[in-house]
Amino acid sequence: MVKQLPQVRGDVHRRPGFFPRALVSALAAGSCATAFAFEFPPNLPARNEGLWQMSQTATVRDGGRTLEVRKVWNVCLDARASRALHELEVRERQASAARRQESCEDPRPEFSGNTLSWAMHCTGRSPTAHNIDIRHATLFLSRDETRAESAVTDRSGSAQRRDLVFTHMKRLGACEKGWKPGDMRLMHWRVDGDETLKGRQDGDVYREIENHKAFTASRLGR
Repeated sequence: MVKQLPQVRGDVHRRPGFFPRALVSALAAGSCATAFAFEFPPNLPARNEGLWQMSQTATVRDGGRTLEVRKVWNVCLDARASRALHELEVRERQASAARRQESCEDPRPEFSGNTLSWAMHCTGRSPTAHNIDIRHATLFLSRDETRAESAVTDRSGSAQRRDLVFTHMKRLGACEKGWKPGDMRLMHWRVDGDETLKGRQDGDVYREIENHKAFTASRLGR
């Protein structure tokens, strides 16, 4: 019997996809390199090496509408890239909050019972004006398959908003010829079932991390 992913309770925020690269690379060095300090637990297992498919479905509130956004990536992993992909999840959430001038506390990831979990609380310059809570859990079904859930509760403004993101990852086999660990490709980007991606987009896990760190540092003046 497959163990169920623990329900993410409370408050949380969301991650849609590749981050724009129109950032000054110098921002990724210097102050932003030390802007955050968190580590994943040493007992966190690495996903098996090879090509993985990552399918992500987000339920997003846009004004009075609720949209379903689905993105699919292929990503080449080794042990280091597997851990970096966990970090990318955190950096994307921090950058998303920074867009609204909100700073997130560092998460304290824990691994127990085949589940990686972490949480962050984000606030703006005025603690009463902005308030975002983010909770995340990744369940290792095996070294070849994971399932994750992120919940983002946004109390900014007059109404509370809660977004949910579900991510399923499964190993497909060997990495594509010419790919190195960390290489990734956005294959699909569908909104309410309609494909919006005009062409497949190549990226890199490590570069995406630095882009998010640079953006967060620039928005928060770090």
